[in-house]
Amino acid sequence: MMSLIQKIRQRGVINLIEVLFNRIVPVWLFRFSVGDVFELDVDRLRRLAEPSTQDDLCFQIVHEPEDREQLRQKTWNSVPIETTRNDIGFAVSPADRPQEFLGGVWGGVESFIEANLGFRLVFDADQAWIYCAYIDQSVRGKGTYQRLLAFAVGHLDSLGYHRIYVVVQPWNHASIHVHQKYSRRRVGRIMVVRIFRWTAVFRSGSLAKDRTWTTRPDTNPVLFNIP
Repeated sequence: MMSLIQKIRQRGVINLIEVLFNRIVPVWLFRFSVGDVFELDVDRLRRLAEPSTQDDLCFQIVHEPEDREQLRQKTWNSVPIETTRNDIGFAVSPADRPQEFLGGVWGGVESFIEANLGFRLVFDADQAWIYCAYIDQSVRGKGTYQRLLAFAVGHLDSLGYHRIYVVVQPWNHASIHVHQKYSRRRVGRIMVVRIFRWTAVFRSGSLAKDRTWTTRPDTNPVLFNIP
């Protein structure tokens, strides 16, 4: 009971209802989603990533195929492998057991597709996308996600991706709080309604898209870019 109350306080009632709804209702039947897009404050996050000599956690880039698959399962990463290009997995583990992932996050470059929702984000050469973040309950509330985010952003920035974005559902209170704290600005909002294969995608703010409708969400998605 206390765990449920804690989740409601952190994420909000609407977020929990949406999670439950999406588990029950199949993707092909109906989906509704709203996400606020934030541009992360790269400089501030890089300062947060400075290592501590007293740390019992380690942060790493995941390279090996079997480790990447483990991280995909850990973070509930359902983005189709065949649609990702040069994505990078970042994991957090106990310092003495680096092969035991306690959570992770993914960095997408070039493009990122939400096949179930019928849109694709197309990035400029210096842009990247953070998605599919997850942290085990055992290490939550200790700043673990902030440090993992800082580690991921620092690596992406070192590769030349200086403009880094994340999308957060507005009713996920805990996630909004964290990402607003480490953001330069709110870019805009993406809103999607999907009924069977008919999909309508709307936007606000400075986001740009090529059209509003598609009836082939998986093969002909609406294209977004961030000017």
